[in-house]
Amino acid sequence: MKNLGYFEEMQRLRRQLLDQYWPKIEPVVTRLLEKQRTPLTQVQIEAVSALIAETFHLAKVDRLYLDMLIKRLEARVLGYGPASESPEDTERYITISDCEFMTPLQFCRVIRHLFAKFGYQGACEGETWLELHHSSGGSQRILAYLEVKNRIVHEADITQLLSLKKQKGVERALFITVGTYDSESWDLATQQGIELWDGHQLAALLDRVRLPAGAMLD
Repeated sequence: MKNLGYFEEMQRLRRQLLDQYWPKIEPVVTRLLEKQRTPLTQVQIEAVSALIAETFHLAKVDRLYLDMLIKRLEARVLGYGPASESPEDTERYITISDCEFMTPLQFCRVIRHLFAKFGYQGACEGETWLELHHSSGGSQRILAYLEVKNRIVHEADITQLLSLKKQKGVERALFITVGTYDSESWDLATQQGIELWDGHQLAALLDRVRLPAGAMLD
């Protein structure tokens, strides 16, 4: 009981410090969100956590509390909310488990609807990728390559996306999977500036936005 009390006290102090320092970090995160117009990747969240720890000399940052603060900021800056307000959709929305049983085209439709919540428009191309344009205009385009199978993505998969990225002349590219990545694919993606979304991050994002089940049909 004594150890539990110590843990709870340390958690309270860490969150108190994060509340104190967050207003100084929030503008940095806001600028990043405004620039990319999509939620932070897991790597970016890790970078924010490291920035807070280094800037304010903290031994440890409460990641759960930080994630909550970032989610709130994302919702405010990107302006998204539940996809439907109708009673029949409030209790049931698409989850990562649903995605694992979808066809490539159904999964592509879901990702298209997901990006539409952040102001992007586009169409599924060949069931495995999307070329998206932001509704505000300008030159920002995103190439999103999709893998619906719950498997480990390898370096060869990233190479395939790099080839498509070069062919389409798009600066920003993402590989989105319900599975995971091996170390070689992470290394190559980092070197080439490819953003990776794995199943854990996609699951968290689907839980935030809450797309209705009909999203995979349209």
